[in-house]
Amino acid sequence: MCRDFAHLMIALCRAVNIPARFVSGIDYGADPILGPTDFHSYVEVFLGDRWYLFDPTGISPPMGLVRIGTGRGAANVSFSTMFGAISSQAPLIVIEAVDDANHGFLMPQHSCDALSSMAEV
Repeated sequence: MCRDFAHLMIALCRAVNIPARFVSGIDYGADPILGPTDFHSYVEVFLGDRWYLFDPTGISPPMGLVRIGTGRGAANVSFSTMFGAISSQAPLIVIEAVDDANHGFLMPQHSCDALSSMAEV
């Protein structure tokens, strides 16, 4: 599960004194062959003077990740916490991408460049 990969990467980063945090979100950029858009966990690592996005599963390109919440671990930003008897169904997440290069909107794609969640200063 993506949550387990994210926790492992965070633990390894913290073991060598690199600040890392857990992010809950949506994997809009994942290959459609893997199924519909779904919830996804990934990692942000503080390198130099900014936070950078990493998907330790390699499923989604960083520019296809949509943040829902950030915390120290999954318990801080869980998608849901349920108590008692429940009846659940698979989530249906509908997102429509805007592909308009003239206005700076591009479809998610894999890249060798690092993606930061912080604005340029």
